[in-house]
Amino acid sequence: MHTMFSLGQINFDFWTLVSFLLGISVGFLVLFLIYLYAVLKSLNKNLKLRQTDEQDIDEEEIKWLIADAQLQFKDKKRRDEIGYPRHLTNLTRELSVDIAKKFYPKSKYPYLELTIDETLHLNHYITNRIDQLFSSRILKLFRGWTLSKIVEMNDVKSSIDNSAIMKTARKYNVGEVAKSTVAVINAVNPVYWIRKGIIEKSVNAALVKIGLAIIAITGEETYKIYSKKVFDVEKVIDTGVDKIYEELAEELKEAGDQK
Repeated sequence: MHTMFSLGQINFDFWTLVSFLLGISVGFLVLFLIYLYAVLKSLNKNLKLRQTDEQDIDEEEIKWLIADAQLQFKDKKRRDEIGYPRHLTNLTRELSVDIAKKFYPKSKYPYLELTIDETLHLNHYITNRIDQLFSSRILKLFRGWTLSKIVEMNDVKSSIDNSAIMKTARKYNVGEVAKSTVAVINAVNPVYWIRKGIIEKSVNAALVKIGLAIIAITGEETYKIYSKKVFDVEKVIDTGVDKIYEELAEELKEAGDQK
């Protein structure tokens, strides 16, 4: 075998060089695999999860909590007294706390038992689903509205319906002359034109349905986070969000047909 070069008393031939380079390559490959394993292992640990006190929670209990919150939201008198946004915020917060208590019954602050990662994921899942809800063809018209505008429309309609004039008119069945007079007044009243369109006929129903859907979404996603099923095999809990949307779409369609 021919010597390619010498280093002192050591002679290097072709096969010696091949073996040397192959050994270096195998060494680098082993180091790379060790590094890759370490990286993948660290990624799995990046999402900090905590074990819950109670890991076997009946889904029916969660559904009942969600249904109870929705029932409270349907109470128009209570909703008008507190105000739409505040009432919805209070109910969703209370629902999240009630679900947290199911998993951490011994904790003084069960709703604070989530890690930072879990909290960020929960906020993401809820806002993402609400975004999907408002991306639907029926609800796209609401995306450009400010929250104050929606609340003001709800307040205007409630105040008109509850006014002494409207109650008296309904009680004594106002005659044609009075109706004509009201029509003249309405001609220069912008609120009347708001109420005459699809907004007047559907905004309250839409707001209630949207609130019910938000409550259901909040309950579902909170349950998923606390049960940790969202990080393994996502287990869907059906609280009727799709049905709420279908009912809302039908009501808006009927209101539009009656314009």
